[in-house]
Amino acid sequence: MNHSQYQPNDASISHTDGKGIPEAMVNKYLRSQIFQGVILGWIVSISILVLAYFVGIRGQMMTDSNVAWDLRIGFVLTVVTVITRISTAIVGFMVPAILAGIIVLGKITKLDGSGTIIGKLMESYMSRGLWCTVTACFSSGPTRKLSLIIVSVLLWQYLASMADLYFHITAIGKFQQLPGLTYPSARSLDIATDCPETSYLDNCVARKRGMKNNDRVLKVYQNVSESLVLLRNDGGIYLIQSPPLEKAYSYSGSGVVLQPTCEPISSICNLKARYGASTNYSCPEELWYASGNTVTTNFNVNVTTAIRGPEKYEVSNPIHAIVTLRYAKELSTNYDSEFVSEVHGDLSFLLHCQIFASKIQYDITLGLFNASPLANLSNSQLFTLASASSLYKMVSRAINDVEDVSFKGNSTLLANEFAQQWAQATIATFSGIVQENGEGEGYSYTLEINKEQTIVPLSVVLIYSIIIILPLIIYSCVSLCSLGHHSPGVHISWILAEFFCKPQRLLYLVLIKEHYVEDDCLKSMPMQERIIRNIECSIKVDDGHFELSPKFKELSKYSQ
Repeated sequence: MNHSQYQPNDASISHTDGKGIPEAMVNKYLRSQIFQGVILGWIVSISILVLAYFVGIRGQMMTDSNVAWDLRIGFVLTVVTVITRISTAIVGFMVPAILAGIIVLGKITKLDGSGTIIGKLMESYMSRGLWCTVTACFSSGPTRKLSLIIVSVLLWQYLASMADLYFHITAIGKFQQLPGLTYPSARSLDIATDCPETSYLDNCVARKRGMKNNDRVLKVYQNVSESLVLLRNDGGIYLIQSPPLEKAYSYSGSGVVLQPTCEPISSICNLKARYGASTNYSCPEELWYASGNTVTTNFNVNVTTAIRGPEKYEVSNPIHAIVTLRYAKELSTNYDSEFVSEVHGDLSFLLHCQIFASKIQYDITLGLFNASPLANLSNSQLFTLASASSLYKMVSRAINDVEDVSFKGNSTLLANEFAQQWAQATIATFSGIVQENGEGEGYSYTLEINKEQTIVPLSVVLIYSIIIILPLIIYSCVSLCSLGHHSPGVHISWILAEFFCKPQRLLYLVLIKEHYVEDDCLKSMPMQERIIRNIECSIKVDDGHFELSPKFKELSKYSQ
């Protein structure tokens, strides 16, 4: 076989057309794997840059250095996987073009080295095995440069897969609650204004508008009403309307708020057990004057600010009241000094309580309550509220509901708990004069829309983007260099690169077949490898043809 006449079956080797470009290259240009690699490399690079731009402008930066997309997590991870697989596959297809670019940049016109080294270079390109690719780097000269390029492609493919896995591990999918359509709504409470103020008994709670409804009051107190809701927030008890039937992102309306406070006053009012069953108290006149005997009742609410005027009661805001409590004594509890033991063994306790009442307008967004003052209650409404605060049945419930707190022996803790429960009982009773859906303006509700989001840490997004985009751009630029180098009449970089990217068997056929005719490609590869190890060859291009000049060392002992 004449090595100088060997031509790879490739479009890049043929006679020229007189202009320094091979004729076959003109005819079959698009069939070249190098040209295809250049074109596909730049198509993928530009496509990924465009995709990265649109992904970037669609992403939302969050305060905790995360990036969010309004996309289902499964879709995002699928796109990432597809990008990774396409990029790594295309770069693998670009290896001949990348090698051709390196040959141009390194001004490599021929490759000198043993047949084994050149064989390993071919094997590293074909198999992409980590071991054979790394061992191919332990050579010298131009073959080592080409081996390092193949190694870099292989390592980049591994890094891209690891970045893809890291992206999958750190990505989190969640639902984002967003506002939808907004509808106007008359969410204003209608509070009766025609309540008489001449008697505690003759008021709206007991007499007017057909509002004496124990079932409704109990439902409001237990917060199971279908139309009214009790809400505790920042020490206040709010009476508002139930949320819309549709799932709302936000809604607004008007309501009533009670701000209650209580403090122990047993010592101030000189509460103590005296002769017989008497446990009397007498509060200072300059404060909230009230007197009585706790043994006569288990509880008593004495509203001290309802002052009888010429024709009606005048009630201040806040409402002041003296509250008498009696509880059974727990022998294992150490009670503080505000608890007074009666002759018969029970405990008496006095509280001074206040309730500040006002109308409010509120907005609830995703469960977050925000209220602002709207107006004060009228005197007749405050009068009814004062009557509601002393209603026997509801006050009794409130006292019973905090009885377990009394067993802790802490008077301040008991006063705070009773204040909240008493205000809840008061506003539940007061709800008897409240009707829903009054004539309110500016109130509305906004429907809730759930969108799936994908959340990924910004650092992970940057790592993945750099690993995928930067090497791909570099490889595309290197491969582009392969298009701009011509020797006189021959595209050397293409010829050498495509030669090394042919099957490994090609090298064995070129170097061995003539000298070991009995093989005829049927003998074992180990035998061929032992032979080729003893061949030093120089591969170069001369006038459009490969010229291989093997130098045989101790070949005779293998050919026997």
